[in-house]
Amino acid sequence: MQNTENYGILLYIQNNYKNLTNSLQKIAVSILAAPSKVVDNTASELSKDIDVSEASIVRFCQSLGFKGYADFKIKLAKDLGADNTEPVPSGIKRTDSSWDVISKVMQSECEDIRFTLDMIDKESLITCLELICASNRIGFFGVGSSAIVASNAKEHFLHYGKVAQAEQEGMSQIVLANSLHTNDLAFGISISGQSKIPLQALRIAKENGAKTVCLTQNPRSSLAEYSDCVLIAYRKSNSLDDLGTASRIVHTSIIDAIVVAYAARNWDAAAQHTRTNRRNFRIQQFGE
Repeated sequence: MQNTENYGILLYIQNNYKNLTNSLQKIAVSILAAPSKVVDNTASELSKDIDVSEASIVRFCQSLGFKGYADFKIKLAKDLGADNTEPVPSGIKRTDSSWDVISKVMQSECEDIRFTLDMIDKESLITCLELICASNRIGFFGVGSSAIVASNAKEHFLHYGKVAQAEQEGMSQIVLANSLHTNDLAFGISISGQSKIPLQALRIAKENGAKTVCLTQNPRSSLAEYSDCVLIAYRKSNSLDDLGTASRIVHTSIIDAIVVAYAARNWDAAAQHTRTNRRNFRIQQFGE
């Protein structure tokens, strides 16, 4: 492989993914899904997290043209913005016009969605859809920016007649989780996969016999361990300090796609619910 000096590491890994061996592809997937963990971990810690040898980690870094893990880690930290104090994502300059900033942000988010479409596991998406179709009720769980995604997911599924619920307050989420049982589905959303409320909710729901799904950027997270189906969201450009904004766009896109796939699979029922909702909206706004 050529030197990565003129490339962002994550983009470089994506573009050269097919050239890697199966064992190195496993490392690439984990790094692409949760790159910030590399900055915080030693090679030994990362190898245990991914369940590969430390030598494989070093070999992966060398395959990209780096001397070793430390060299790779320094470059990745710079790409992620770990060593700068700029208030905006990398690529945005102080001298950019307002339109330049808006254009760059929207373009970056479009690229993140395309990246996720290329990288996401299709079988996991289909499994998630099957679990949703088979469930009587879905409980969505998330905090911070993920709570917004959970709330939107609930509204979208309700629109098509699927019984769904999401709560904002932490204790209410735990109560909701405890109400889920066999034939219900608990859906946890967390960028890190370590958020305490979704983690506790999925644990409780699973103990009650409910099926569990998670949407995260960390395939080795605790949340993933409690999930019957794991959906991994990817981002082409990552930042350690974006307040979850860009990640929320990718997560929302995945949820939207699943919702529409659900509606398409249940076409007639979804169409009936849509017609009824529109009629009720008109009545509410304009009367009979």
